[in-house]
Amino acid sequence: MNKWHWFLLALSCWMAAGFTISGPRRDRSCDDTPLPHKANRIVSMAPNLTEILFALCLDEEIVGVTLFSDYPPAATNKTKVGTFWQPNIEAIIAARPDLTLTVTTTGFDQQKYLAMRLNRIGYDSLTLHLETVSDLFEAIENIGQATGHQSEAHRLTNDIRTKLDRLSALVDTGDKVKILYVVQRQPLRVAGRGTFVNEMIELAGGENAIGPTVHRYPPIGAEQVIGSGAEVIIELAMMQKNIAEQKQTAMEYWSRFSSLPAVQNGQIYVIKGDTVSRLGPRLYEGIETIARCLKPHLFEN
Repeated sequence: MNKWHWFLLALSCWMAAGFTISGPRRDRSCDDTPLPHKANRIVSMAPNLTEILFALCLDEEIVGVTLFSDYPPAATNKTKVGTFWQPNIEAIIAARPDLTLTVTTTGFDQQKYLAMRLNRIGYDSLTLHLETVSDLFEAIENIGQATGHQSEAHRLTNDIRTKLDRLSALVDTGDKVKILYVVQRQPLRVAGRGTFVNEMIELAGGENAIGPTVHRYPPIGAEQVIGSGAEVIIELAMMQKNIAEQKQTAMEYWSRFSSLPAVQNGQIYVIKGDTVSRLGPRLYEGIETIARCLKPHLFEN
């Protein structure tokens, strides 16, 4: 496997699991008397799984999270059990979990093997496949079932679907805005159509400016950029504190493609990465963020 294959594997898992910086808090009300728990000590092996647990009012049951689990802010106070890429099985066992949540994506089974190791030594685990929006809804329901929080899971999925339906009614104006979604500038790589990012683009009322590609996050050259006819360019912020600086460098970088409508109209955005790269409970917020870049006039009031 060459270095680019490794890069793409890492990038797809990063986008699914959400190794990014923290963003604005999304408040949810929790029942004062939740259902009896089937799991009282839970370890989460991915940031988006941690967010799901908090959204299901299971924050007190969490006894271990991965290093980059930073949302909501309370997640940073939880015991760390390694990273998504390098789980620390000794730390997991030391947390004495009665349920460990792991995640897989296509081509990445490392956490599946972690779950198998834990099962062999007597620790229960639940492996969730998280790669599409429908996978997210299924994962929330499965976690709710495994923890005795089915009603919270139903409310969460229904809440997300309701908000998405309202957003769809707003942005479904008949015109699809062509967007170039940049995940890396040097060398230039974008989100292809075989990604959940592409789903988010379409749900936001847009169209991926890049056609079908072999790779999920393909490298592209100047000819492909020009040929894309992108009307909007979105970059993910590398560091939350440097968004303004990155926006300035983005304007300078993209100015060389003066024929692009996005450049001509100044439709170049740098957005915080966590809400748009974590396939988790803040899915709606991520899609709305993209929609505001594509069709800002719809949100003026």
